[in-house]
Amino acid sequence: MKTLKTQDAFVTRFQQIMGRIFQASMRNFWRHLKAQGVTLPQMFALRYIYYKGPCHIADIAQELGVTGASVSQMLNRLVDQGYIVREEAPHDRRHKLLTLTDKGRAILEESAAAQSRWLTNVAAKLTEEEKKRILDALELIEAKMEEDV
Repeated sequence: MKTLKTQDAFVTRFQQIMGRIFQASMRNFWRHLKAQGVTLPQMFALRYIYYKGPCHIADIAQELGVTGASVSQMLNRLVDQGYIVREEAPHDRRHKLLTLTDKGRAILEESAAAQSRWLTNVAAKLTEEEKKRILDALELIEAKMEEDV
């Protein structure tokens, strides 16, 4: 019975800490998006195009679980802001192909830097021994996660 209580206390505390880490990680990211006039779904679309390469509106709609019409409206703003270009697909002019622009790549890089800025600040306060202990613990968790895959 004591083990179960200890495990419950661990899970509760772990979730609290991970929640604070997530919140800190995302704080600068949200601020950066807002300053750039980009919504979270729009950032998702930019990241999707970045990782998948040129794609169709239907690809993003399917990934977001929304209609092509709503995605098309959302993407209009990204086109207007110069983050993506929408061109006719070479094999079928009825379909539009979305491609990331240099400006789109830049906002992704800037948002990643904004997101990790807090971690850089925290890491600067840690000793090398503390960093090693934290990484060892995280790698242990990662290894245990891999056992479930």
